[in-house]
Amino acid sequence: MPITFAEYIWIDGSEPTPKLRSKTKSLQLSETTKWEIDGNGIGIPELQHFPDWGFDGSSTNQATGSASDCALRPVFVCIDPVREGVPFEFEDGSVSVQGATRNFLVMCEVFNADGTPHATNARAKLRELIGVQPGHDKAGSSLGEKMMQCWFGLEQEYTLFKGSRPLGFPDNGYPSPQGPYYCGVGDDEVSGRPLVEAHMKACAESDLRLAGVNAEVMPGQWEFQIGPSDPLEVGDHLWIARWLLYRLGEDHGINASLDQKPVRGDWNGAGMHTNFSTGPMRKTLTAEEAINGKWGLDAITDWCEEAGKHVEGHLAAYGAGIEQRLTGAHETCRFDVYKYGTSDRTASIRIPMQTAKDGYGYLEDRRPGANADPYAVAAVMLKTAFRLW
Repeated sequence: MPITFAEYIWIDGSEPTPKLRSKTKSLQLSETTKWEIDGNGIGIPELQHFPDWGFDGSSTNQATGSASDCALRPVFVCIDPVREGVPFEFEDGSVSVQGATRNFLVMCEVFNADGTPHATNARAKLRELIGVQPGHDKAGSSLGEKMMQCWFGLEQEYTLFKGSRPLGFPDNGYPSPQGPYYCGVGDDEVSGRPLVEAHMKACAESDLRLAGVNAEVMPGQWEFQIGPSDPLEVGDHLWIARWLLYRLGEDHGINASLDQKPVRGDWNGAGMHTNFSTGPMRKTLTAEEAINGKWGLDAITDWCEEAGKHVEGHLAAYGAGIEQRLTGAHETCRFDVYKYGTSDRTASIRIPMQTAKDGYGYLEDRRPGANADPYAVAAVMLKTAFRLW
């Protein structure tokens, strides 16, 4: 059988904001390989066929030089839309088989040499909160099952840079004030669309839960949305989508930044607004199954009230530089103020107008920053929903 290439991807220990790292492993699949079919109808080898691997943690701020070995444990696999397959031909009985290999992206958790999750492994902390073992997606308790029924939708904003300037900014000075750029069209109003389109198609080919794409308020700023999905899958898909954005940026000579305030002054920051619902909020669970006795819109306002008791805990998980973005201007609430309201984009938590009208649905936490770790965001939102602080 031909060689396939698996890009092992992990989150490092950089501070204050972790970075993505990756390296390539060659694998030779065999006739005994077991396959799953993704949403595009393409076969993906089951997770068991991707072995654990190691790396030098002293080079990623995850170990010291005297004890540098760290382990990578695969937890999610999808098609690699960037790396072309290798042509092959072989005889299968009397039939000549021709084709090209598929290559894969492999999201990994980081473990210590003794088999324990690394301190930087936020996904493991989320798994432990839910009660899910590595490499599995089933919770081990009724509480964990209710957590896995929670939905997250992530609105990932980012800013495209060419050198030290955002795309759309002149070499000297600044572009026209904000106003025409949001969801704009035309060379005078949007920049970087070729990369954005390539990224959108790559996410689709990888069967990620891409919900949409749009130009944002500041020139050179864009957004893609991932979800809705459960707390583990939405994080896996977002991190892979981020990796694809960076990787495709190499081909376009463009750098994508997740800085929460990429340009100081009267310009919008970059967030990762997080849409969240429990089963009772959506009324997909019955009133008898409701968490904390609340259901529908009552469950949503109950979460908002409870979140007000844990502002510092939430903000600690919402990314470095949050005070620079949450200023009370540019559709934000100040970081040291907490409020929620219907259709209010100046609030910490927005309850969508349709949710208020229907009496059930979801809420939008507008505080998470563009550089937040989705696993950490999901963990604090679940802790609030299930009173686990």
